[in-house]
Amino acid sequence: MPRPNWWGKGITSSKLSTSESKSRDSTIATLSNVIGFLDTTKDLVPLDVAKGVLSTLSSILTTVKNTMQNKDDFTEVLDRCEKIANSIKRSTYGKSKSDIDPILVRALDELKSSIDGIDKTVKVKEQRALRYRVFSASVDRESIAKWKEQLDSFLRICDHELIVHIDMEIGNIGRTLKGMDMKPGEPDHEPPPAPPPMFFGRGDLVRDAVESLRLWHVVLVGPGGIGKSSIAKAILNEDSIIAEFQGRRFFVRFDNVDASQITFDTFIGHIADVLGVKSARLSAIRTYLAASNVLIVLDNAETFQDAVSGSDRIAEAIDELGALPSVRIILTTRNRRVSTNLYRIVIDVPALDPVAAREMFTRIYRTDGSPAMIDKLLSALDFHPLSINLLAHVAAENQWALDRLRSEWEKKQTDLLEVGGGKLQSLSVTIELSLASSSIKQLGNDARHVMQVAAFLPQGINEKNLEHLFPTIGDIRCIIDALCRLSLIYRKAEAYTMLSPIRIHISNTYQARDTLPLDLTHVRNHYHAQLNDYGPWIATEDANVERLIAHDLSRSTTKEIDSTYHACAQFLYILMLHKPRPTSLRTTILGEPERTLRLVDEECVFYLGRLAAALHDDREAINLFTTAKHLFGHHRKHKMTTRCLEELAKEYLVLGNVSAAEETLQEFLNLRREHHILSPDDEARINVRLGNAVMRKGRLQEALMLFTSTREYFDSTGNIGGVVWAVGCQGEAEWHSENYAAARQHFETRFALATHTNDNLGHLWSLTQLARAEARDGHHKKAHELLEEAFALASEGNDVHHTCDVLWEQAALASDRGDFDHARDILMRAFGEMATHGWQSADTTAMTNDCSARNELFAGDYEKARELFLGVVSLSDELSDFELQTRSSRALGEIALLEGDIAGARKWFTKTKSLCDETGRHPDFLYIGNEHAQLKEEHHGWKLFLEGRLPSA
Repeated sequence: MPRPNWWGKGITSSKLSTSESKSRDSTIATLSNVIGFLDTTKDLVPLDVAKGVLSTLSSILTTVKNTMQNKDDFTEVLDRCEKIANSIKRSTYGKSKSDIDPILVRALDELKSSIDGIDKTVKVKEQRALRYRVFSASVDRESIAKWKEQLDSFLRICDHELIVHIDMEIGNIGRTLKGMDMKPGEPDHEPPPAPPPMFFGRGDLVRDAVESLRLWHVVLVGPGGIGKSSIAKAILNEDSIIAEFQGRRFFVRFDNVDASQITFDTFIGHIADVLGVKSARLSAIRTYLAASNVLIVLDNAETFQDAVSGSDRIAEAIDELGALPSVRIILTTRNRRVSTNLYRIVIDVPALDPVAAREMFTRIYRTDGSPAMIDKLLSALDFHPLSINLLAHVAAENQWALDRLRSEWEKKQTDLLEVGGGKLQSLSVTIELSLASSSIKQLGNDARHVMQVAAFLPQGINEKNLEHLFPTIGDIRCIIDALCRLSLIYRKAEAYTMLSPIRIHISNTYQARDTLPLDLTHVRNHYHAQLNDYGPWIATEDANVERLIAHDLSRSTTKEIDSTYHACAQFLYILMLHKPRPTSLRTTILGEPERTLRLVDEECVFYLGRLAAALHDDREAINLFTTAKHLFGHHRKHKMTTRCLEELAKEYLVLGNVSAAEETLQEFLNLRREHHILSPDDEARINVRLGNAVMRKGRLQEALMLFTSTREYFDSTGNIGGVVWAVGCQGEAEWHSENYAAARQHFETRFALATHTNDNLGHLWSLTQLARAEARDGHHKKAHELLEEAFALASEGNDVHHTCDVLWEQAALASDRGDFDHARDILMRAFGEMATHGWQSADTTAMTNDCSARNELFAGDYEKARELFLGVVSLSDELSDFELQTRSSRALGEIALLEGDIAGARKWFTKTKSLCDETGRHPDFLYIGNEHAQLKEEHHGWKLFLEGRLPSA
């Protein structure tokens, strides 16, 4: 994924503007970090060719840093260099040369040849610039793009090794989880579907598929309405399948979402919803599926194969999930071009044989007609199951004799041939015949209008909303009943929806005709009114609203666009509150990269950022809030500009970029003062955040003053929640000032206030803070009791992130006491919580591994601790989590020193100091906010390094 351009685009000018200067400085800092990472990694890997690759990449980037004028254009190359270093480290570190995959060695040889050519080109540019005293050079973007492709080819070769690595890692977790006494309660997932009520002539196909699933994945291919979904449901309900997979049989429908709504993130979110996995991340789904045998059907796969964006990443994700030994996948698709590399059997689903077709037809429509006559009629339908079903319902509804049915069929066929250019499709003819039924005809165009709306809304028409969506149709329920009788729509839960082939026919046939244009006026009025109540109803109709907004954004006139944007912002906010998930609207809102920002709605971008923050996608949140801030600033909307600044500061603090957080908060205060919009409440809230930033910079007394004054203000206004927040922060500042008695007093005050106001979150954190104080005083039993109470409280709230926070504290307490096995059990329990509740986000995984690494370090297993910390470094690089990077680098330096590797220790400590300088974190206060990660006093290498007393190599 390209590195987000957090620093903006700058302004063309003969002199460097402030923003350009910041952009240049940020780019140079990023280049320096990557160069340092390449140099550090080079010394860790055993292969000479790998060392050569990393050395040459470092040389290229050094030239770019020192000479190239267009440094920003190398952003994606920079990203690939980081990924290559991580891939090489992951694939080779700690292995002997004989253990390294020969395929990887050959790939490295090829990569070395490619990057030598890149290095030569860059050096020539540099020498030419120096020769002509230009003192700067540039490389055209086309060449840079080609270089990126060359680097990508190596990363693709690493994919197989990565999957094997993931399989081993997750397999170990899965095996451990099976041996644990897991608490009851699988994720709240959708139950497997019931077997199809009408199922004829498909027994052989089901048996073939079941047999194939023993060794392969299965792809069911055939035209719409041929019965692929019914076959998949029948497979899920076979006795042998139930015995093997039990409740872990999943059916993920993609006919209830439009291809325009599919991105990689929404694809993953769709699967997560069915599995009951709360984190819409591939890693979370992968971990859940790895725990035990799973059969998962991806129905209507052509929807995501035709996705507007992300189809390649979707195919890679399916490959990755299919590579897990516990997983079997069934794809149903109209498209023979299956873009995945699954180890699969493709089963073509044919039409029904005449006997099965006749049995299906006569089960719905009782007739005395001869089998030969029925077979002749059904052969005109190509023995197509859905067409037969619809035709039988038309005949039964109208009580036609077989002769009349045949004549109506032939008449409708003739009509369509005259209109449609001579190509007969039995399904289309049958649908049109159903719509020509007398019971539908007498309803006029209203029935077609209802069909159009049902085809447009991916989740169907909610029964409770019928009168609101169709206020001008007095007999709407009669129309719904008539359409259900003819099987043109069917009821699913509380909504009326339609099968995908019928949806496609209605959309392609009627919504494109001027004679009956799609009218969404009442649909729009209903949903816009619903958005005003910010209620939880969105959980069952989110895809409908998303489709409507995407449709309107692409078609709204200048006169209508403001109300559409307002509805979009409301939708994103409600989604964040009640069903945080990825959305395809990002591309619709921001458009193509070259789109001018003046045409983008700033409020929508802001709420996209809020949604990303709720999903713990911090880098994306920073990118979006930065864009929104520029947009609000351009339109002189100062209050919203400062709201973006506050959200940015929160994200910077989460990621440990303390200097950026402090600068952003100061900018908030200055801007509000300048425009006379700074209220006392605003100032108090920002001062708490500012105190947390300066505390991490080591300015403890300044932080304490901010917390104290803010507490006094909240107390005077009766804001108890604010008092609880400020008092907790006071305690933290006193704790790190080593005023432990004062800190305990603040923690106890916070506990009492939170208990009095039923503030569960304040109560939870008070318990962990008090447990820390009890442990420091040697009262380990009391500390354990407090943490058990905190765990029970977190579990009641069903918040896995908070539950893991408590478990990390418990593991740290066990490690500090030397009970390393107990700490391992607790941390495995954290993995169990993530797997059981489907919350395997990258940040919780990284933090759990960080605690595991600390435990192994304390236990004296330096090799295992180093391996775990290196994994944390890799994950923190991916997350741009500077705080985690800083702590892990320091720990790796301590391990190197304990093993007598003075040079290695110096390199890791140098990286740690560089990160402190870059982010503003004080070197003596690396663990504020993460006290459970604190190392022991005997780990004194970092202190020796800072004091210049580290021994020589």
